[in-house]
Amino acid sequence: MAQDDNIPPAGLHPRLVRKLLDNLESNDGFRALFQESPEKALRSIGYTDPWACMTLSSGAKLASPEQIRTQRNKLEDMMVGIQGQLCPFDTQEGL
Repeated sequence: MAQDDNIPPAGLHPRLVRKLLDNLESNDGFRALFQESPEKALRSIGYTDPWACMTLSSGAKLASPEQIRTQRNKLEDMMVGIQGQLCPFDTQEGL
């Protein structure tokens, strides 16, 4: 199967997305764990099947709590829909 033929993973359940964003906004320990290992962080809030695109790009910086807070609706929409291979938590201009 060619690389372009891969089907992207389905989005996260809305309840998990809210729990994830709540922790990224307000829990510094969780943020540190997510920066180190998104898979471990997701497992710590009850998700059992983290997918490959929930990793930060090498050298990427996690979006600030304020950026997450102000763009929360957009992030929720991105995360419950079909995902590409970019992590929506990388700091991005115009997030």
